Amino acid sequence: MTKILIFPFLSISTGHHHVADSLQAELLLKSHHCEKIDIFSHAYRRLEKASSAAYLSWIQYFPKVYSSVYHLLACGRHETAKRHLLYELIFLKGMQQLIAEKKPDIVFCTHALPSYLLNRLKGQFPDMKVVNVYTDFFVNRIWGREKIDYHFAPIKDIKDQLIAEGVDEEKIILTGIPVHRSYKTETKPGQPGDKKALCNILITGGSMGVGGIFKLVRELSPNGDVAYQILCGKNRKLYRYVHDLNNPYIKALPYIESKAEMNRLYGEASGIITKPGGVTISECIEKQLPVFIYHALPGQEEMNLDILKKKNLVIELSQQKQQPIEQQLLSFFRSEEDIRRYQMSVSQYLCEKSDRDISDILDGIIHNRVGLGNAHV
Repeated sequence: MTKILIFPFLSISTGHHHVADSLQAELLLKSHHCEKIDIFSHAYRRLEKASSAAYLSWIQYFPKVYSSVYHLLACGRHETAKRHLLYELIFLKGMQQLIAEKKPDIVFCTHALPSYLLNRLKGQFPDMKVVNVYTDFFVNRIWGREKIDYHFAPIKDIKDQLIAEGVDEEKIILTGIPVHRSYKTETKPGQPGDKKALCNILITGGSMGVGGIFKLVRELSPNGDVAYQILCGKNRKLYRYVHDLNNPYIKALPYIESKAEMNRLYGEASGIITKPGGVTISECIEKQLPVFIYHALPGQEEMNLDILKKKNLVIELSQQKQQPIEQQLLSFFRSEEDIRRYQMSVSQYLCEKSDRDISDILDGIIHNRVGLGNAHV
């Protein structure tokens, strides 16, 4: 039986884990033995918890500093000879021991750090396949390149970048950012969010307690044209705040574990207000749901936002007082031209992706089938 490992990073419920969960779900459906491991928690459980808390505090209280450090360390052109000695000192031996113990046939990396480590170790484990599964709309320079067997590219720009950096085109598959199969099913007709409202808007992005979601909620002034459902995740403070508003057009939703229920909410929504995380954006694109951005966390989300705006895949909301948030939403939904232009951009993006289902692509890698290339590209 093929042994498969999936490596996200840190225990925070971010896109790395959501994509890892999606891959794991596909693999388990085909009865493959599959294990998800965070190398940090595996090697340093207590330190990982402290590091996760420190990361959240850093981006919340010192976002500009984090952004500067991220751009300094992770952005810029990839250099083959570049070593990240601190990462190697902390994690390389632990990864080496883990691979020797588990003896995986295939490893999927949904974060740059395990990819970098496995790129360094590949010579010691030549029969092990390593697959990069990118979870943002750009690729930072920490990701391994040279000895990686396959790359799941999110957009054509990344495919072109990887080719320019020397990656064999045959190793690149334009999958988009993988989303859970639940979001690929059509929603059954059900109770709409609010029949009286012109549009029903989901708001998400506040589950970790960072970002500008409280400021956004305070700026909402619904008069009945727009109904809002706010996904609070496990953020109890946000849930209580929204609930205590006692506004008939603003509803707080607690943590939703069910993918089917989340898919139903997507199906009932006219659009979504969120942060530019790669996975959430990809889920919305899969549902062809207009995406409005209210805030971007420093680092990855800033980079995603720049790229998504250029491709007209998101609409950035202005938080200037001249035009309230609700008026910006209504302006979009009342404009046939804006809607048409947005739908064209989404269609173009979807057409660039491989027309093969992610399940078939995974099977091709597991069973050494050639011809994994992309349609429409």
